[in-house]
Amino acid sequence: MLKECRCGHCKRLLARVGEFTELQIKCSRCGTLNHVKASSLGQSPLSDMKTALSVTATSMQR
Repeated sequence: MLKECRCGHCKRLLARVGEFTELQIKCSRCGTLNHVKASSLGQSPLSDMKTALSVTATSMQR
């Protein structure tokens, strides 16, 4: 799901973003430098899959 990232000064749409930890973007209309950080970091599906694979590989070695 993409979320809209708008300028804090003039409300112009700057980007539509998915997963991110930090974003810094300058508004081309008013020149304001917008800096956005993620409120929380969730674990990505790939990280979950790697963990599951390593647990499976460890179990098979025994």
